[in-house]
Amino acid sequence: MLISKNDDEIIPTDAEACDEKVASQEEIYLEETEEELRAILISDNSSQSECIDERLEQAAEELITGDSDDPPLSEEAVVDILRPA
Repeated sequence: MLISKNDDEIIPTDAEACDEKVASQEEIYLEETEEELRAILISDNSSQSECIDERLEQAAEELITGDSDDPPLSEEAVVDILRPA
């Protein structure tokens, strides 16, 4: 048996059909949420990569333009310069 809620939507009264409809809506919601989260993670990784690239460029510039009278940087100092913030 079917109940007409309005002209556009017919609601089945069968419990199994209702359960299937709810499950379908939940699946769509979960897929959309997964896509949104994936997009967020991809954009976060992109911005982190850009930040690391900028820090590497700055570190290289500091090594290149350093004063020749300064003592050479230790390995620890180089690692500290390259370490993410």
